[in-house]
Amino acid sequence: MRVPIISEVGGVSCVDELWEKMSEPGGRVINILNQIQKDVGFIPRALLAEVASRAGLAESQLHGLVSFFSSYRTRPTGKHLISVCYGTACYARGAPLIYERLVEELQLDADGTSPDGLFTVEQVYCVGACSRAPVIVVDNQVMGRVKASEVPFLVRKLRNTRD
Repeated sequence: MRVPIISEVGGVSCVDELWEKMSEPGGRVINILNQIQKDVGFIPRALLAEVASRAGLAESQLHGLVSFFSSYRTRPTGKHLISVCYGTACYARGAPLIYERLVEELQLDADGTSPDGLFTVEQVYCVGACSRAPVIVVDNQVMGRVKASEVPFLVRKLRNTRD
């Protein structure tokens, strides 16, 4: 079965074509997963199964690899990804309050995505900016010393962002 990969720029590829293109045997699977993540925004189960089959791996082995690395996603995320640091310093300085305020403000579903699909919020462990705790990462931009009371303003600002 050939599952197409539709990239954000409209190109079409498939796992077989990526397999041939990524010739380095040791990093082939990782490179293909990286390309799928880049093109699709997450790694759909059908593509995970196809990569596993092509590599001669059990799908569960590859799923274990994908679920180990936080950079891989197995479901779509909102346009804006907000990661709330739950490292020790951030937790002690109010990360749970920030997270709760985001959940409330955005009416998040069980997967952490807002009903309009604009936001996904996740808890992550230590982003390495402890001196700026509590920290959130918004669309790959670290924001430090965040207060729960600032969440509504941040959400409004992101909703008005035109990308």
